[in-house]
Amino acid sequence: MLTLFRSNRSELLAAVLATNLSLKPPGLLEQAQVVVNTWPTSRWLGEQFALANPSGIAANLRFPFPTSLLRQLVEALLDAHAPEGSTDPWRAQNLVWPLLDLLPALLEDPCSAPLQQWLESRQRASLDVLDLPLWQLARAIADAIDDYGLYRPAMVEAWLADQAISARGKPLPGQSLWQPKLVQQLHERLGCLPFGLRARQLIRQLQEGWLPELPPQPPLRLFGLSSLAPVQVELLQALSAIRDIELYLLTPCPDLWQRQNTAPADAPLSSDWLLTVPSLEARFGRLGAEFQQLLEGSGE
Repeated sequence: MLTLFRSNRSELLAAVLATNLSLKPPGLLEQAQVVVNTWPTSRWLGEQFALANPSGIAANLRFPFPTSLLRQLVEALLDAHAPEGSTDPWRAQNLVWPLLDLLPALLEDPCSAPLQQWLESRQRASLDVLDLPLWQLARAIADAIDDYGLYRPAMVEAWLADQAISARGKPLPGQSLWQPKLVQQLHERLGCLPFGLRARQLIRQLQEGWLPELPPQPPLRLFGLSSLAPVQVELLQALSAIRDIELYLLTPCPDLWQRQNTAPADAPLSSDWLLTVPSLEARFGRLGAEFQQLLEGSGE
């Protein structure tokens, strides 16, 4: 079950969370986990929990970030033998090394002309030497592919199925055809799928009624998140079929909701639109509203 707790005051949300933790406390040797998106939030929450406890003590707490925890949950459910904390080879910091091995052969392909032009503009004569321009290129590509796996998993799935299409389903221009070719080569080399594609596999299985055999699990609690990747939102919705999920969300007061609603619902988040909105708070109010609608399943 997915439960949303809302307030425009973070201290009230923290008090509700502390009460729920006291009503369903973890075991003596278990950690209480609350997912947060910043390290200062975890420090502040720990202080709030201590203030809510008559003893003034808050201990055995863990505050993971959403991306790392959701990756662990997906791997644990899809592969019961996956070691906890195992590294993901598709993360940018790990992906850059396989990329450096594949780039020389890729750069000889005519489809990689944009990459060749970029390197030539840095006056590089040889690919046999690892220097700053080559490292910068590999790291930039690794960052982009890491983001693709999280924010454009359907596009990466299409690439692995030999469909060179964009995120909108249109054919890629010739200058971008090196990207699906490189992703296919990385998939063959790494022997596994990026997190976003693994998450989509799990989502489909749960939506089809698959119920894994699991011991009783404590609620998955997430505090103060303001945004998630679409596949992460879908994953939380799917996981709520097998585990209680509690989200503690900061919601603007009615006046701010009203002000953000003055902008047209279909207005794009472009520079022109930003010049016409009433104020800064209206921008963030709209983004927060869209995020919460996604969580509820009422938004697109």
